[in-house]
Amino acid sequence: MLCVVTLVALSMSAKPYNHSIGVVAGSGLGVQYKAMVTEHFTIIEEFGYLGSFCAAGANGLRVNTFGATNDLVLAYQAKAAEGQGIGLDWFIGGQVKAGYIDSFGAAGGQIGLGAAVGLDAKMKNAPIAFSFDFRPGYGCILVGNGGGNVGVGHVFDWTINLGVRYAF
Repeated sequence: MLCVVTLVALSMSAKPYNHSIGVVAGSGLGVQYKAMVTEHFTIIEEFGYLGSFCAAGANGLRVNTFGATNDLVLAYQAKAAEGQGIGLDWFIGGQVKAGYIDSFGAAGGQIGLGAAVGLDAKMKNAPIAFSFDFRPGYGCILVGNGGGNVGVGHVFDWTINLGVRYAF
């Protein structure tokens, strides 16, 4: 019994934190929640006014799109470096996103999939965690032009995000 308790304690201590909540900024502004499910598996949930830089539409035009979105990222996270006051991890995973977007007056819903790659830093003597990530993605946009015409577009987009969270 003592061996099992010791192993559980060791596996729990390998995670830099269990939960964190804060803000994310970069390609927009929103609320970010991150959970360390296991030592290496993380879930990141974001909701807010987030957007994407340089969305390339089906016609090849580059446009900026912004709107209310909900992003869910599932990622593998591992230790990159350990310093005296900070621990640095890298992560890689995939994302699912859905929301409402507006692009030059053509507004509608968006669903999509993407990748996520980034760094996560946890202060050792303070309950603060930082993250920086890049997320390329692909999605479908259902838009209306206000005149009763509805169309489906395809979009490749990417976001760059910086998160600051309270870790507990």
